[in-house]
Amino acid sequence: MSDLAESILLGAVQGLTEFLPVSSSGHLAVLQNYFSFSGNRLFFDVMLHFATLLAVLVYFRKEILDYLRDGKKLLYVILATIPTGIVGLALKDHVEFLLLKPKIVACMFLVTAAIVFAVDKINGTKEVSRVGIVSILLVGLFQGMAVIPGISRSGSTIFASLLVGIKRSEAAPFSFIISIPAIAGATFLELVKGMQSASIDINLLAGMATAFVCGLLGLKLFVKMLTQKSFRYFSFYLLAIGLAIIVLG
Repeated sequence: MSDLAESILLGAVQGLTEFLPVSSSGHLAVLQNYFSFSGNRLFFDVMLHFATLLAVLVYFRKEILDYLRDGKKLLYVILATIPTGIVGLALKDHVEFLLLKPKIVACMFLVTAAIVFAVDKINGTKEVSRVGIVSILLVGLFQGMAVIPGISRSGSTIFASLLVGIKRSEAAPFSFIISIPAIAGATFLELVKGMQSASIDINLLAGMATAFVCGLLGLKLFVKMLTQKSFRYFSFYLLAIGLAIIVLG
């Protein structure tokens, strides 16, 4: 497979799995270990995440404007970012090592499967602005743990949001809006660190464009399945792929 085809495939996987609760970083890690991927892998991954960040800005543009007008909701986004940043920075040095260990990623898929299965069983009833600060910090902590490849950010934050009582209709936009500072920050740090050793070429741009389009599709499917309480299907998928990687290597 050519580098361009690989980049497009990885972009499609990133766009869909970033928002579906199956861990985009885990899927990219596994695929890149089976591809003869060349170049700065972490830089490539971060730029694909940036493309899906743009998809969030487009899809939830109305909700984002609402958050910007509501001081308390905006404060909650900032508060959720604090534990995310602390945990993310603490684990960052280990991420590149884990990207090279498909079986460890597979075990994290199994953890995510359990989390995602529980999402259908939990029902929140509160608006975001009615939960406490401790609850918001807990959601941010779950988001920070998702830096580990194989742990789904969207699955973890939706689980945590419902667990602290946020209703489903508000849990989805909240989960993705609090990802904006985290992904933007990670993108900036990686650009500063890796710009000299990384290059932006047609392969990267094709991957980013694909990730953006597939990200919009993934967001639409995510919201639909969250509303219909159909997350268990993602759990079955993660269980199957995790066991397959562990058994088959």
